[in-house]
Amino acid sequence: MAIKQLESRFCVVGAGYAGLTAAYRLQQKKQLVTLLEAGSHVGGRVWTEYLSDGTPFDIGGAWVGNKKVQPDIRRLMDELNVRPYGQFTGGAHGKTVFVDAEHKISHYEPLNKDNPLETVPKMGIWAQLDLGATVFALNAMSEAVHLDSPWDDIDLPCTPSAGPKTTREADAMTVETWLKLNMSTAEARTLLTNAITGILGVSPGAASLLHLLFMLRSFDSSFLNPIGSGPGEAEEFRVRGGAQEMAKKMAAKLGDAVHLNSPVRQITQDARGVTVSSETVSVVARRVIVATGTAMANFIRFDPILPIPRAQLQQRMPQGECWKIWLCYDKAFWRSKGLNGESVSIADGDLIVNARDAGLEAGKDEPGLMNAFLAGDGAREFDRISRADRKKRVLKELVHRFGKEAGRLSTRVTFPAVPPQNPKPDSYFEWNWAMDEFTRGDFAAVPGPGVYTTLGTGPAIRDRFGFVHWAGVDTATYPYATFSGAVQSGERAAKEVLEAD
Repeated sequence: MAIKQLESRFCVVGAGYAGLTAAYRLQQKKQLVTLLEAGSHVGGRVWTEYLSDGTPFDIGGAWVGNKKVQPDIRRLMDELNVRPYGQFTGGAHGKTVFVDAEHKISHYEPLNKDNPLETVPKMGIWAQLDLGATVFALNAMSEAVHLDSPWDDIDLPCTPSAGPKTTREADAMTVETWLKLNMSTAEARTLLTNAITGILGVSPGAASLLHLLFMLRSFDSSFLNPIGSGPGEAEEFRVRGGAQEMAKKMAAKLGDAVHLNSPVRQITQDARGVTVSSETVSVVARRVIVATGTAMANFIRFDPILPIPRAQLQQRMPQGECWKIWLCYDKAFWRSKGLNGESVSIADGDLIVNARDAGLEAGKDEPGLMNAFLAGDGAREFDRISRADRKKRVLKELVHRFGKEAGRLSTRVTFPAVPPQNPKPDSYFEWNWAMDEFTRGDFAAVPGPGVYTTLGTGPAIRDRFGFVHWAGVDTATYPYATFSGAVQSGERAAKEVLEAD
């Protein structure tokens, strides 16, 4: 295949929300821009497909917060005339299913502000106190972290006696170590471990405590914000038409500037600028914005080679692993029972630690859609069994929580075949971004201990290298690991290249 030769003022690598936004903002400034994407669609890990009846479903990212907690994506939605709708919660008294350590079922009401005791899972009083004290300590410590430079050495307030006293000490400790030192009940520790694994994509033993504090700080120092569906929380809204709508509209405006199926293999710099070489296109440009996952930049050869801090960072910023499971029912049967569709488990042996309603807004109950999630070590255990056995395992656990109806998947509405993970249409659909050649992981990068505070390594996440600039969700600061953060990073990088030029 002949390589197409192009000239452009700017080049952007990666058409996720970071790269798309950067290219779109540069185009709005009347700049000639070329956008190269390795995969076959725009939006990156935000990808909408359609059931056999036309209902959209999001294979990847799906939720957005309100305009305060996720201002960048909401501003872009307004600009592109894309509207949100509320995540189904069942209202103030919609109940969540809880599976305790003994596999017993109970219910709680996470949005019941009138009775605080109803808003937490049914555990013993000591476990509830343990959970509350731990979340309070994490929130309080996170308030000291600098969003733009979490590697700054700052004293931490309100730290437990067994905790670190500074951010540098926090970076020397894993989240798991801190939890073991500061939690006294197994129930509360399991619940919090599962929640943290769910938002990081890695088990707490692999993550720096400082990184968790930084992430919480990016969510306004509230542990509930990245996991909740209530007012002001990250999963308060979904997107009409699917979360890829904004990506599709930006790509349409960019037109021929977008080149799909074009994995970039080399970036060469000289005194005049850069040459960006993909498998299909070679672009000569003044500057390039690399908007991929930090670890994925290792698949690009740089000439001259990357500075040591950046090269070391790319070796030490892996992404997490998460399975997202979709289940289709003829009707969202749980809604008529006063349940919000969410279930939480701390039972030994359960792989699905969290599941939730994934359908349309209240009143639109057909078809019924539910998501189930596995992350970290649980996801790796799931990897080892066949697709047929994975399906049986998921249905068995959900039947225990919601009754026999949870085992009766729709026979008239199906998800499409999306090979290789879903070889034929089915009412069960699964996806793991770690299996995707050009993604290899989910959410955002998670540094282990010592990465942020190693001299020079932390700042390399955004420090430009000659004519090479960096964007992507890993460079975001408000909030981290969201596609709102990706949009923020793309706008920052576009402004940066314009000012530098």
